[in-house]
Amino acid sequence: MNIFNKKGLSIVECLIAVLLTTTAIISLMTMQSLALQGAGKSDYLGRANGILQRELELREIQIMHGTPVASVVTCADKDGNSINSCSDAGKMFTITYTMTPPIAPATTWLINVKLTWPGSSVNGIKSSMIVSRQNAF
Repeated sequence: MNIFNKKGLSIVECLIAVLLTTTAIISLMTMQSLALQGAGKSDYLGRANGILQRELELREIQIMHGTPVASVVTCADKDGNSINSCSDAGKMFTITYTMTPPIAPATTWLINVKLTWPGSSVNGIKSSMIVSRQNAF
């Protein structure tokens, strides 16, 4: 009776194991670039959404204080801070907004804001808000 089995892995079995492991690793490596692209797009969309909401609220405040501006194109850095010139190296987002003034005697403005960034689609992201206020305080 033989207690110890002296058989081990053959060279063919080892080569098959190495081949399967290599195939699995290469498959995972190709998915990494897709994951990084998705994470980058998600980061831009999250930042852009925060800036978009801030811009809408800022324009609403301007209307409520009686100082609306009809149309402006501004730029922001990666953290959403406004920058002086859209030609600065730190420019990340381009913010375009328009305010449609009311036709007398109405007191309702329509605010449209659009954000674009390098690598985004031509449209970027957009949002709008309707703001009303009384003329007399």
